[in-house]
Amino acid sequence: MPDESAKVAPAVLERLRLRFRILDTDGNGYLEEKDFDRLAAEVLGAMGEPEGSAKGQAVLAGHRRFWSGLRAALDADRDGRVSLDEYIAGLGDPGDAERTAADYAASLAALADRDDDGYIERADFLACMTALGFARSNSATLFETLDEAGDGRVPVGRWASTIMDYYRSERTDVPVHVLTRPASDA
Repeated sequence: MPDESAKVAPAVLERLRLRFRILDTDGNGYLEEKDFDRLAAEVLGAMGEPEGSAKGQAVLAGHRRFWSGLRAALDADRDGRVSLDEYIAGLGDPGDAERTAADYAASLAALADRDDDGYIERADFLACMTALGFARSNSATLFETLDEAGDGRVPVGRWASTIMDYYRSERTDVPVHVLTRPASDA
């Protein structure tokens, strides 16, 4: 397969590679169903949420839908897995993110709202983000940006839409882009 990275702006390519690395939980160079199951289990464990709970089931289902959507859209050679080249080549349509990541985003945001009050507290946000593989310092910076009221909480809907921005936007000036910057704790 030709190197698709030559067709992508450097900042976008950096972001796509980071997203791929985070989703490729075993580091074998391919996205596979087991990566998404492992990622769901990791974040559930970090949040202390049982897989059998309603939130746990939603997170598992969201991750599986995310994987199914990515596989259907990006697995060009139909081998049941997605390589980095396939990932980069296939992620041009922002609508793909809407179709594949919406349940994933909503379930993660709901999971981090541990007391179901409609807000995510800083500690829960950081626990979830680091379990997903993001640097704690970058996650803290993102939280501060999202905490517009300055009260140490982020509305669930705001974070869910920010997750979607991460997956659908090629712009590098959206707040969530801070996650792709080098971090001291990376």
